[in-house]
Amino acid sequence: MRRVVPAHPSELLPLQLETIGINPEQESINRPDGYPYYHWLQTIEGEGDLIINRKVWKMTPQSGVLLAPSIPHQYFMKGSVWKTAYMTFHGNIAVSLIQTLGWSNAERFNWEANNDAITKQLYDLLSFAETRTDPSGWQYSAELYRFLTLLRTNAHTYNRPSMINRLERMHNLLLWLESEFSNPDITLAQMATQLDISQRQLNERFRQLFGQTAYAYLLQLRLRKAKEWLPAHPDWTVRQIGEAVGFRDTSHFVATFRQKEGMTPDAYRQLFISKNV
Repeated sequence: MRRVVPAHPSELLPLQLETIGINPEQESINRPDGYPYYHWLQTIEGEGDLIINRKVWKMTPQSGVLLAPSIPHQYFMKGSVWKTAYMTFHGNIAVSLIQTLGWSNAERFNWEANNDAITKQLYDLLSFAETRTDPSGWQYSAELYRFLTLLRTNAHTYNRPSMINRLERMHNLLLWLESEFSNPDITLAQMATQLDISQRQLNERFRQLFGQTAYAYLLQLRLRKAKEWLPAHPDWTVRQIGEAVGFRDTSHFVATFRQKEGMTPDAYRQLFISKNV
């Protein structure tokens, strides 16, 4: 068994690792009052059952469960082998981060065996914890954040596929937008055609991935290009920049830029112009 309880600094960190370990022979656990911190449990080898609210979740390789504090649960081995890895953590952004990532108080995850960056990150974090070289806890906090973001991108829950799989499905369209964004005549129908789906399905996919509609994504792409080109082309007028990134009307470009960035395109450009004092 490998188990580390890192040093706890006096200040509460954004994410604070409480324990981390590998258990080659996972014993049966019954916690009617749950665990006091966030608890991650995943299967490395073999199989187990986890019970929450009388529901049984199969714990197989390339799967894990994240439980919020105080969620009653129990788990036990199925068969002759159940090797697990686990982490427990808290922190002053833990609750808000989990909510932002869109997870419930008890969330199941699965991921592909040929893309197991999640398990690698846990093992790397455990090996680092065993060195006892981070008494401040800040690197643990950073690496724990990376682990959670890998869960968000590489794993899929029972409600949605992984972000990586969804991005792969959108790949052709995103490449097309990168090359065609300057065309002011791009329509939702043209964008949907790139994926051979309906406009409604197109917007659903963009909302799932980026939290916005397809047109809002295109608008954001045009503004990003404008922010790149305003300092890079000081000899171009604001009108030329707007036209180059796909705005047909200068006033619309300026108004949209001001709304999204809090300043005009010209004021943004001035931030990158050296002034002699």
